Amino acid sequence: MTLPRTALFTCLALLPAASQAQSYAPADDRPGRYVLMPMSVERPPGDGWTVVRRSDTDLVFLRPAEKDRHSLVAIASGKVPAKRARTSAELAASVREDLKYKDKGDAKRFEILEEEVLVDPAAERKCVRYRQRARDNGARGADGQTQIISLHGLACLHTADEGLVVTASLSERGPAAGGNAALAGEAARFFAGVRQHLPLQRDGWRSPAEQGDTNAQVWLARSLLRSNELEEAIVWLDRAAEKGNAEARTMLGMAYGSGRVVTKSPQEAVKWLRLAAESGYPKAEALLGLTLVTEAEVRNEEEGRRWVRKAAADGDPLGQSLLGEFLLSGRAGIAKNEAEAAAWYRKAAEQGDAKAQYMLASLLEKGIGLKKDLIESHFWRELAAAQGHPDARRILDQARRASRPAPALSPAEGK
Repeated sequence: MTLPRTALFTCLALLPAASQAQSYAPADDRPGRYVLMPMSVERPPGDGWTVVRRSDTDLVFLRPAEKDRHSLVAIASGKVPAKRARTSAELAASVREDLKYKDKGDAKRFEILEEEVLVDPAAERKCVRYRQRARDNGARGADGQTQIISLHGLACLHTADEGLVVTASLSERGPAAGGNAALAGEAARFFAGVRQHLPLQRDGWRSPAEQGDTNAQVWLARSLLRSNELEEAIVWLDRAAEKGNAEARTMLGMAYGSGRVVTKSPQEAVKWLRLAAESGYPKAEALLGLTLVTEAEVRNEEEGRRWVRKAAADGDPLGQSLLGEFLLSGRAGIAKNEAEAAAWYRKAAEQGDAKAQYMLASLLEKGIGLKKDLIESHFWRELAAAQGHPDARRILDQARRASRPAPALSPAEGK
């Protein structure tokens, strides 16, 4: 069924956040929100979503297929295209080119059924809405039916740097996938959670940092740390932390805890982490709990486990993974409970925590704390390996020597 233009533009009307810049980039993740360099991204609405890839500029979510629903992939990305688009029309032409199956094998395998690229009627937005439905003639579902891939996407020139294109897409795979307006509505809700922000580059961060913006100070410190300019990075973190920025306080706590940037001091680590945790910052809650449990000089297991439990309840993936670890081993004065451990590992795994994904795979493989499921175990191990978990990679490498790799996603599913 072809989605009417009016329905498409109705969806576009729900997307102001995708094309309007905030003053400065928020410096920290919060449960359900992920901060990338050019934008922040809300977790897609609904249950069952898992973060499968994340970088400074890209975020990929997956919702696996279940009995009554198809698999979905949601992607948010900020990229500099090979050919710069300066107008909505040029952006639309670029999108049409990207939608083509350029590989001869792909062009033969994937049959395009419908395709539409529409320029946003609000001229100041410089956005393009697009969709495509294609039949995958090289794959069939368990029921033997041909698989249909339906893709809905939004591409916008960044309001602060039109050399950068921010895209968001939602694709569905399954028999007769995407044949109604429900997928378009689900895509619109995801797109509405993709919010552009400033600044994008270090030169842009320095000016607002010098004017006292604490988020800009944190982003500048991060950039300086990446380039190994450690002393100046600590100066900016100190400034932001003294003004109450929770992420800056957390980063200072991590620095003192590791001793990589400054002289190691568990006491200073606890000081800064406690200040951030007491402001309700889940990441700091988890790190404070871990420090109090593991560092001999400041050890306080009772307080440590309270902070870990709070971080887990507040949705922090590290806190959830740590709580799973403590429950599985009976550590930190917590009674051993394998079923509860598996449940917390799953919560962290769904948020993209590689260690939790690996541990959940191991529990599923052995049937510890939950029903044994080798297929799901392989799924989580693949995700952990894709994020660089060494043990997951080693196990999969050993298994692949005697088996054929799974077929790759179609180009449309990666757009």
